Amino acid sequence: MDKILVGGVIYTMAGKLASALAVHKGRIVLVGTNEEVLALQTEDTDVIDLKGRCALPGFTDSHMHMLLSGVGFDRLDLRGVRSPEEIIERGREYIRKHKISPGEWVVGYGFDHNLFASPVLPGREVAGAISEEHPVLLDRVCGHVGAVNALALELAGFGSETVIPGGELDKQANGMLSGVIRETALDQMKTHIPKLSQKQVEQILKETGHRFAKVGLTAVHSDDLGPEGTDLGTLSKAIHALKEKKELSIRIYEEWEAPRPKLLRDIISKGYYSGWGDDFLRVCNIKLITDGSLGARTAYLREEYSDDSGNRGIPVYTQAELDEMVGLCHEAGLQVAFHAIGDAALEQCICAVEKAMRSDPKPLRHRIVHCQIGAKSLYERMASLGMGADIQPPFTISDAPLVAPRLGKIRQQESYAWKMLLDCGVPLGGGSDSPVEAYDPLWGIYCAVTREDGSGGAPWMPEQRLTVEEAVALYTKGPAYLASQEAHAGTLEAGKLADLIVLDRDIFQIPSEEIKDLKVELTMMGGQITYCKE
Repeated sequence: MDKILVGGVIYTMAGKLASALAVHKGRIVLVGTNEEVLALQTEDTDVIDLKGRCALPGFTDSHMHMLLSGVGFDRLDLRGVRSPEEIIERGREYIRKHKISPGEWVVGYGFDHNLFASPVLPGREVAGAISEEHPVLLDRVCGHVGAVNALALELAGFGSETVIPGGELDKQANGMLSGVIRETALDQMKTHIPKLSQKQVEQILKETGHRFAKVGLTAVHSDDLGPEGTDLGTLSKAIHALKEKKELSIRIYEEWEAPRPKLLRDIISKGYYSGWGDDFLRVCNIKLITDGSLGARTAYLREEYSDDSGNRGIPVYTQAELDEMVGLCHEAGLQVAFHAIGDAALEQCICAVEKAMRSDPKPLRHRIVHCQIGAKSLYERMASLGMGADIQPPFTISDAPLVAPRLGKIRQQESYAWKMLLDCGVPLGGGSDSPVEAYDPLWGIYCAVTREDGSGGAPWMPEQRLTVEEAVALYTKGPAYLASQEAHAGTLEAGKLADLIVLDRDIFQIPSEEIKDLKVELTMMGGQITYCKE
């Protein structure tokens, strides 16, 4: 026996409490009493005394951008800026500090124009004021709207006559491009940023994996095969190189962005399907982005924005286009993860899955990423199709001030409705959308349970709060089910992967307001300790 954990309170998340478990060759062999498990001890067994502490299955983030999160630690950080002038100041300092050579890209992330005194999106003037010698891209916190300078527009070949399906290039009154680019236009711009090398991917996975292990993450569902990420071959080589060096501390269920039929057919022609891979890297979903974000008013709504007359957001696909994409995925055994924030986008996705299921009923678990704005009738249709949802509990904190102005009070009542989704029978996973939100699952659990920001204010839509058990399931059982991996992960049971965490206090026995203050003291992935508090 390789490892034995004894003397704790082990919440298996499978309806059983235990005090000990045994691990061999990366999997759990036995979960039971101290006496039962210690009977398996050999002279080579590493015995870990939990000293009464609480153990849980390892956390999984059901939707994030791992490589982008890692790259972000070294990029121009625009989070929290309060004015265009502050963006310019930070950008110029970044170039000086990092000695960025002329011609190299300067990419910033994280500004939110709603924090400005005058909430106007920055454009080419702001990006150009940072530098005209570097192509500059400033990405809004949502990742759906950006600002670029003249050099970036030139490199991308964008002009006043450019038309990009599913995207927009804003124009000034004189017809010139303003530098504000939205949705697929932003994605196309990002393809001009140099791709990460295998060495860079290895370094990001190693460093980010350590950070993730510290907060109890043992796996992530990550969107890394898109405009800013890498390709599957490079990612696979990097992961297995780290595995050989025993420097891999995270499992990756990969979401593969395939925005158009040509790319999707290429993926299918190579024989990929949901579940392809091994315990360290699996193809999980095809990612289809169907609309934008609420903060940028590009989420696609059934009715116009309450604070922007005539605007219903941006649909990336027509219904026929989406039907075609989903049909191709469904036939090939590829689950679809739809980015859908607006209720019109959500309805498009449901209609596409309904059509695919009618022609070919398969036990595929298609899902909605974000699922923020909706209605009970739509959630019931999702449940009838076996569709799940990747929700981001921290959005209830960051988005709360925007929802009523954008949607009005009536639409708000059935939006960000995590409890309603569960009650309708929709399987849920919890994520961060990192780098959009903090990747700490304990913060996500706290947000789901309290719907408070920690400042002592009243909870937002308290009727949608989850129980602690429901919230913990978002980051354990939920992601495993959505990935069709519940036979291997998500709970602490014999035969499953030995992915677990130890907390400094019992999450089920403390006041809910203290959940955000819990600390992970040990993280184990595949029987290997990836983090241990000294």
